[in-house]
Amino acid sequence: MVESYSRGMRENGFVRLPGLAGGAELAGLRRAAGRLEELARDRTASAGDFVLEAPGIGGWAAWQQGSGALPGVLRSADRIHVHEPEFGAVQRALGLAEGPVRAASGATGTLVNSFLWAKPPVVGSAKPWHQDMAFAPPGFAAGQDGIVTVWVALEPATRRNGCLEFIPGSHVLGLFPHTGDRERLPGEAPLRVPVEPHVANGHLPRAAGAVAMPLEPGSAVMFDGMVLHRSAPNTTVSEPRTAVSFVYRVPRPAWTRMEPAAAPV
Repeated sequence: MVESYSRGMRENGFVRLPGLAGGAELAGLRRAAGRLEELARDRTASAGDFVLEAPGIGGWAAWQQGSGALPGVLRSADRIHVHEPEFGAVQRALGLAEGPVRAASGATGTLVNSFLWAKPPVVGSAKPWHQDMAFAPPGFAAGQDGIVTVWVALEPATRRNGCLEFIPGSHVLGLFPHTGDRERLPGEAPLRVPVEPHVANGHLPRAAGAVAMPLEPGSAVMFDGMVLHRSAPNTTVSEPRTAVSFVYRVPRPAWTRMEPAAAPV
């Protein structure tokens, strides 16, 4: 198991973790996610760690331009282990930092952030191609630190409702240029036509196609902070896609590099 995790991360930049969260752990994650949704229920605009979904332009763009959102309908939530400590308790019970993360990276991970990722039916917006290391938290040393994320499905994640997609091997190609606007700080003026940060199609490596990662509830995917990934919109009418992710700091893996990626290959 340890070798398969290490090999999968080294060769592809991601590895599937089937059945990671069993009945009790999955129930705990779902229970905590439900409480987060309750915290957001009376919100009418995105603010702080909570981003609401918006039809048409998507929740991120609506947040940045200060336009209307769907009241109480979450797109994402940040620092969820702070808002709901049960998330932190479950990831400790699962032994993610010293188990899968250590097996993949060779070192016990340090939890630095956690997220709820929601894609409600019909309006669940896309997340464009990106690398997580392009948005590393403050305090990360680019030449020394890396990121490993464990992304756990709470509901079925399918091609129809926006499961994650990866470009295998892109984690060894360096940091790709990301186009778009940074998130505006409190008090800054709204953006007129905000563009969510992403790697443009012209900069994507051409040698490998995208690999979809459908997951059953409780299953997960673990991935390197340098691998290119995205998720499509949820265009179904009745299939929500909700997931949580735990982000760990690890020593930068030997197979990755931070130098800007070369021209597409």
